[in-house]
Amino acid sequence: MADDAQTLDRLNLMLDRIGAHPFYAGRLPSRIDTLEGFAAQVPLMTKADLQAEMAKPDFGAMAPHVPVQRMNMTPVGGGLMPVLSSRSDIEQMVAACRSHLDICGIGPGDTCLITFGYHLFVAGLFYQTQMEAQGVATIPHGPGDPARIAQICRDHNVTVLAGNPSFALKAIAEGMPPPRVFFAGGEPFTGNKTLYAAVRAAMPDTLLIDAFSLSEVLPVARTVPGGTGVHVFDEWVHAEVIDPETLTPVPDGTRGELVLTHLTKELMPLVRYRTGDLTVMQRAAPVHGRTVCLPQVVFGRTDQMVKVKGVKLFPSEIGSLLLGIPGLTGKYALTLAPGDKIALCLEGTAVPESCEAISAAFKTQTLLSLDDLTTVERLPDGPILTDKRS
Repeated sequence: MADDAQTLDRLNLMLDRIGAHPFYAGRLPSRIDTLEGFAAQVPLMTKADLQAEMAKPDFGAMAPHVPVQRMNMTPVGGGLMPVLSSRSDIEQMVAACRSHLDICGIGPGDTCLITFGYHLFVAGLFYQTQMEAQGVATIPHGPGDPARIAQICRDHNVTVLAGNPSFALKAIAEGMPPPRVFFAGGEPFTGNKTLYAAVRAAMPDTLLIDAFSLSEVLPVARTVPGGTGVHVFDEWVHAEVIDPETLTPVPDGTRGELVLTHLTKELMPLVRYRTGDLTVMQRAAPVHGRTVCLPQVVFGRTDQMVKVKGVKLFPSEIGSLLLGIPGLTGKYALTLAPGDKIALCLEGTAVPESCEAISAAFKTQTLLSLDDLTTVERLPDGPILTDKRS
């Protein structure tokens, strides 16, 4: 894990390397002396900025200056946006992942079965590339058919599984032996206590790894054995959390929007890229050398932020509070009434104890209290937020 001096060195090397990049020329300082200076002097970049550039002929100012080795496609705004990687980019991504695989004790002699998709969803090929580079025998299965996966795992002594945790539970139910290591992705995992507990019960001796990445930036962070949440791959990406309203960095432990900077990427380097993801960042004592972590991973989006009683409320974060609650579908509607009254309506049924737990979790998460909590059998389609205060 880098300390502030190492991080500054890496950021300055990045600024020197891409200072003349067509997209960034004239926008970046030649050097920064503090992390605060980096945040103050380097402009933020949005997904809309990136999408507009990539939609231009030959990818505009993001045009590749070295050969493209891999072009992933990611759904954006009803269309598809290319994500370009050079040979060096892939090698560096793999090197970062291999450092984590070493920590997990994964290497030659292991067999990894991958149930992530291999089409537009980037994770399948991403895991296959890093596992094969690590000398791991790899079975690129893709999603579907849990009974067949269970049979393959029994027949070929699969020790590492990578895939969606809900699907992994189906494979366990079909007789899949618990793997030694499970890489979870595609849905909230450590942030969903019910799902995590179910997987832990089904795989009591398995090392469970939560992984967070974006199509545009991967890898970002993974569980480090003995740590909390996910720890950032700081040799590859620099992470910040900002207030989505003021666009300034927030103190550690404060909710805000995750902002990412590629440190060494050749093609499509992203600098202070606003992810739109709501998270909390903390620095703690080193765990396997890493100290920067996202203890709750990502638990919402910043798009619909509103202020209630002077407190920033992100309606999408409520979804994380409902994960795994028996009787609830996860669908909800939040209404703000005059006087900053907050009403939350949930689809489904829930026992009083669950409703009390939801109310308590809402206050802990948002620092606001619910004035009304109700459940209905079916919620009509509509926005998750209705503001009736004006």
